[in-house]
Formats: sequence, C-alpha cells, structure tokens
Amino acid sequence: MVVATTAALSVMTTPASAAPTTYIGVAGDHAGLSRSTGEPLALHSYSRFDRRVPANADMITVKTSAKWSQVAAARPGSALYEQIAQYARGVKALNRTVMVAYHHEPEAGGSRGFGTSQEFVAAYRQVVSIFNSVGATNVEWTWQMTAYSFRVRESDRRAAIHWYPGDAYVDNVSADGYNWGSCDGHSGKWLSFASFTEPVVQFARAHGKKASLGEFGSVAGSQRAQWLRDAHRYVVANRDVISAAFYFQNGSSGAGDTCNWLLQTSAEHDAFGDMARDTSTFRS
Repeated sequence: MVVATTAALSVMTTPASAAPTTYIGVAGDHAGLSRSTGEPLALHSYSRFDRRVPANADMITVKTSAKWSQVAAARPGSALYEQIAQYARGVKALNRTVMVAYHHEPEAGGSRGFGTSQEFVAAYRQVVSIFNSVGATNVEWTWQMTAYSFRVRESDRRAAIHWYPGDAYVDNVSADGYNWGSCDGHSGKWLSFASFTEPVVQFARAHGKKASLGEFGSVAGSQRAQWLRDAHRYVVANRDVISAAFYFQNGSSGAGDTCNWLLQTSAEHDAFGDMARDTSTFRS
C-alpha cells in the first residue's frame, strides 16, 4: 500500500520549487475528515447575513431569506442593507483574504422563489458594492453555480451565462459538481471529476478568472478511491487556474435523499489525504 501510494504521488506532484496555489478542503464534516486523513484541511462554511462570520473558514457562502429584488434595492439605513454591511465588517475584521460566495446555486430548483437571473445579478452586484463601501476588500468574490449550469445549452434558463454578474464582480468561477451514480434517480453513469470540472475551467479561462469547486463529491463505489486520485491529477494539471476544491463530506439529508457522499474507507481517506500531503500544489 505504501509503495503504491508513493508511486501515485510521483506522477501527480509538481516541482517542489512551485508554491502551493490550491486549497484542498471540506464542506460538511470538516473535523471528521481531517481526523480520518490525518491532515489539516481547508474549510468551506455556509452562513447567513444575520449570523456571525465563521472565523476559521477559507471560503464562506452566505445568503439571506430576502428576495434578490429586495437585496438589489437595499439602501443605506434600511435593516437589510445594515445587516449585510455588518456582516461585511465582520469579514473585514478577519484581516486575511477569504473566498466569499453570495447565494450559491441560484439557478437550481431550490432557489426559484428568490427571483430571476437578472434579479440575482443585481443582488450579487449590490452585495459586492456594500462590502466595498465598508472597506471589506479582503474578499475573493466567488460565483458559485452548479457544474451542470456550465454544460447545458445557452437557451436553457439554467445556463451559467445568464447568471454571470460580470467580470468586474467575479474573481473566482466556482461550481458544485458531483458523480451522482444512480442516487436520487440519476442514470447510474459514473462521471469523472474532469467531466464536470472542465467546462467550469474553460469558462474561467475565457474570462481571465480563477476556478474552484465549492463542493465536489462522488457516490460510494469500489472505484471511488481511484476517482479521487484522478481528481488529484486533474487539479495538478490545471493548478494555474484551479484555486480551491472542497469535498462535500455529508451523508443523505433525510427522506427522499438517497445520496451519501461520505468518504469512509481507508483507501478513500488515503487518496484524499494524499492531496493535502501534495504540498507542491495544495494548501489548507
């Protein structure tokens, strides 16, 4: 096992002289996966504007229950504006650069009640403007979509291009990508990490931006450890543009959800831990 792991790393690592550029981390059970891999891992936290800023997060995805049109129309002195401004001050107080995403997966079904793509774009831009107004410039603005949105035709309302806030408002093009297998009624086709990440990387390159995976995961299977090693190779090959990858370490959420993404075997923990140990590419 040790010999095989060493051989795999010899293929995937980059020269030691190169500085690590890519966060490798977790969305979900961060403490558990850190223990299982024996490695420190970066943290992606989900938050709301009416909560405290997560102090230790490397990426923060934040939203409010207000509709996008309300966020876009928020003006100084209003409760909503001041709530966002207060959160921005909390991010500023971190005194370090942090990835911040506003309202992830806006095109997905769960966000239909918040408004249109045009209203999302206006709300996103307003959030950026509020952060800038209080001097919270230590933010890498991260636009977090589903990976699927980069693969559908432009005529589809979910297509990423309809939800893009514009180059002036985005530093990092992010997506949530999964190898679903047959869970939740999917086809059962085994999707590689590259198959859903490459369209995101291409979009980022076309706009001169960084790319990231705010969430990624695979259903369980005998090949999942190898799937992770293939993901490792892909990120190394595209380390010039991919700045973060956060594994979605979560089980099923209840009735109607049959997807269990938890890495559980020693082989899977070794494969993911090898990413963190590849310090020529990854940082935590």
